[in-house]
Amino acid sequence: MGRGGGGSHSHSHSHHSSSHSHHSGGSYRSSSGGYRSSSSGGRYRSSSHHSGRYSSGGGGNLSGCLPTGCGPLFTVVIFVFMILLFAVKSGLDLEGVGIERSTIKREPLPSSQCEYMDTWYEDDWGDWIDESGEKASLISGMREFYDATGVQPYLYIMGEEGKDYMSEGSLEEFSENKYKELFGNDEGHLLVVFREYPNASSNYIVTCTPGCDAESVVMDEQAREILLDYIDYYYTDSSLNEGQFFGRSFEKAASRIMTKQMSLRTIITIIVVVVILAVAIIVTVMVVRKSKEKVAKQKTLEAKQKADKAKMEAAKAQTEFEQQKYEDELEKEFIAVTCPNCGASGNKIRKATVGYCQYCGSAIKVDSNGNPVNITPDTEE
Repeated sequence: MGRGGGGSHSHSHSHHSSSHSHHSGGSYRSSSGGYRSSSSGGRYRSSSHHSGRYSSGGGGNLSGCLPTGCGPLFTVVIFVFMILLFAVKSGLDLEGVGIERSTIKREPLPSSQCEYMDTWYEDDWGDWIDESGEKASLISGMREFYDATGVQPYLYIMGEEGKDYMSEGSLEEFSENKYKELFGNDEGHLLVVFREYPNASSNYIVTCTPGCDAESVVMDEQAREILLDYIDYYYTDSSLNEGQFFGRSFEKAASRIMTKQMSLRTIITIIVVVVILAVAIIVTVMVVRKSKEKVAKQKTLEAKQKADKAKMEAAKAQTEFEQQKYEDELEKEFIAVTCPNCGASGNKIRKATVGYCQYCGSAIKVDSNGNPVNITPDTEE
C-alpha cells in the first residue's frame, strides 16, 4: 500500500460538515516501497457531525504564499530583517506553508475526560504499518499529540471493506459507528479513518471524528482542519515511510493546534501598516532634509551676497579715501595769488608753475615756495 500526489481542489462548508476533493493523475507507493503509475489519481475527504463528532477529508500538497523605498540601504536592511523576524515569530514557517492557522487559545483536555487506551491504531489493510520502525514512529507522533492536547487519537486504516465506503455519507456513518464501537460513551478521543484508493478516481479519503468533550475543548473545526491539512501535506512526502507520515502529521498538528497564531489577515495588515509608516517616515525625512538643504543654500547665498556687498562698499570707501587724499595733497600744492596786473585775488596757481589770471588773462608765475614772481620777457623764457 502507499501514497500518491494531489492537485487542484475545491472546498465547501456547511454547518458542522465540510468536503474536500482532489482529482489528478499521479502515482502511489506500494507497500514494497516502489512506485507504480496510476491512470487517475487524486483524493477527497468528507466529513459530518453527529453527537458532537466531526469527520473531514482531503489531500494534496496545498501551497500558499508568505505575506510578502527609498532611503539608505541600512534602513532597508533593518526594515526587512524586522519583518522577517516578525514573520518567523508569528509562525510563518517554511514547512507546512498552506496549513490552516491556529488563531484560538486552547487548553489541553483534562485527563479525567479521556480514558487512556493502550491501543493507538488498527491497520486493517495489513501492510501499511509493517516495515521496521514504522510502528514506533507512528505511536511516537500520536503520543506527542495526546500529551499536548489531552485528546488520545486513534488511527484506523481501512482494509478491503473500504471499497464500499467511497461516498461521503457512507464513510461518515461508518466513522460514527466505529467511534462508538471503540470508545463507547467516552467523548475524549479522536478517531481518524483513512483509506487509500490507488486505482480509483480519488487517491484516498480520510475522516476526523472527535468526541463531544474533545471537540468542545480542543478539537474544534479549526483544529480538525489543521490535522487534516498536515495529513495532506505529508502524504506526498516520499522521504517518509507510512509510520513517519502519520506520526509527523499528528506531531506537527498538535504543536500548531496548541499554539495561538495571528491570522494571515492580521499579519498582512500589520506589515502593510509598517510599510506605510516606514515609507511615510522616509518621505518625511527626505522632505525635511530637502527643506534644510534649501534653507542652508539660501543662507549661504545671502551670506555670499552680504560679503560681496561689504567687499564692494569697502572698495568704494578705499577709492573715495584715496581720491580725497589725492585732492587734499593736490590742494596743498595750489596757492591763492593776487594778479599783479589787475589786482584780482581769486586766482589759485600751483607752486613752481605759471598760471593765468582768470579775470584779465595775465600770466602769473609762482615759485616753489608759493610766492608770485613778476613775469618779464626774460622770465617768461
